[in-house]
Amino acid sequence: MNFVQISAEKRPLGSKGYLKSLRRNGSVPGILHGHNLDSTPVTIDAKDLLKAISTPAGRNVLLNLVIESDTQTAMIENLQEDILRENVYQHVDLKLISMDEKIEVNIPVLLTGQDQRANDDGYVSQQLHEISVMSKPAAIPESIKVDISALKIGDAILVGDISMPEGCEAVTAADEMIVNVLQPRTIVEDEPSDDEAETDQEPTLVGEESKEDN
Repeated sequence: MNFVQISAEKRPLGSKGYLKSLRRNGSVPGILHGHNLDSTPVTIDAKDLLKAISTPAGRNVLLNLVIESDTQTAMIENLQEDILRENVYQHVDLKLISMDEKIEVNIPVLLTGQDQRANDDGYVSQQLHEISVMSKPAAIPESIKVDISALKIGDAILVGDISMPEGCEAVTAADEMIVNVLQPRTIVEDEPSDDEAETDQEPTLVGEESKEDN
């Protein structure tokens, strides 16, 4: 398990204008809490945050958080994205953790074996993109792989059907569907009604009707 070192600075509580000024200057405002620590307002360099979550662990990256010369282990609990700009973040919640205590995290689901499936024209529909698990930080996987190579039309895989990675216990309900295979989609064209057929006739050009009458 790899750690990413990142620095944070304490900040005062501020107005919306103050928070906007932090973002304009390349910082992401946030809150640090956990392990009996009162919620503490902090700021993190936006580039450092983006670099941390760009690792294979994604948002479940383990952080060596340096704040006022003190280094503690933390994780990202919540990350608020900018709705208009990609890779821009408005706010981050950080939680101090212990490597000896289990925590709940959301793990991305990765489907494998699509190329090995029978060519039955079935439509693979992924219903669940993350599974919540309880795990010690060192055992948190980057993803949960689900093999769909044996699935046929009408088949499905539920959370309870798969084996969790070592050290992980599923929190998501066992009956939650991860993926299923549906009948191929077909497009059926309705026959036009008599009224529709009449409206589909070629329109008479202006002037032609008068010519026919002469």
